[in-house]
Amino acid sequence: MTKAAATIPGRLRPTLDALASACRDDKRVRSAWLEGSIAQGVADDWSDIDLHLLVEESEAFDAQGWLSAIVPLVLADAIPGVPGALICLTPDWIHIDLVLHSTTENLPDCQREVLLDRAEERVANTVGTLPGPADPYFPEQQVRIFLYFMGTAIAAHHRDDLIALLHVTTMMRDRLLIQLMLAENGVEAAAGAKRTTRRLNAEQMDCLRSLPSTAVSEASLLQALKVIAAEYLGRAHRLARNCHAVWPDELELATKRLWARELGFIL
Repeated sequence: MTKAAATIPGRLRPTLDALASACRDDKRVRSAWLEGSIAQGVADDWSDIDLHLLVEESEAFDAQGWLSAIVPLVLADAIPGVPGALICLTPDWIHIDLVLHSTTENLPDCQREVLLDRAEERVANTVGTLPGPADPYFPEQQVRIFLYFMGTAIAAHHRDDLIALLHVTTMMRDRLLIQLMLAENGVEAAAGAKRTTRRLNAEQMDCLRSLPSTAVSEASLLQALKVIAAEYLGRAHRLARNCHAVWPDELELATKRLWARELGFIL
């Protein structure tokens, strides 16, 4: 390992050392590298180990058997939609994603921390830093989805379906409001919520902390919905103006009328 070696957390280092040694000892492994947070130099003790192997005859390579001979495993399942990939856990709950590549495969460009390269320098060691600040952008589709969820909250309310109302409320807060905050910072929202806190500023974190709790009661959820909607729409309008974006006026007007009529909430 090279530049990123100094940033590898102590909890992961013994496992990584064992994996690197096994790669060097197995002639079937032509190249091995790490991706993800370790390659970017931002890993912590609870980061995944994203290990990629370039192997001869990848169809015949027993990835689970190879890995379990190096470290004990309590989980080894295929990753849906990623051929030749396993999600694995050790008894100490170290998470390893193992991905196989064939020697004839064209590898995509990405940040890598190379452990081994016998394949004629096919794998470039491209360790870098996270992208710098980018310009804010207006998440047009997400804004329409937020307004749509505001409408579905009314249906859940009238059906006395607290679980559905809880789901709508948490989606509006945990996914859509946070996505909007990331857009304010010029950060593309990726799947999952890893390291989202690092991408939000102090004002945004204070806003999230100040939101009402979402206890499973109608009064609590409706109060949370009102505060979340007001916060979201205020931020989204400001972002749309700053980005010179088109605002969905008719959808917003219909949604606000619905809330005023059915909940008595004036936004």
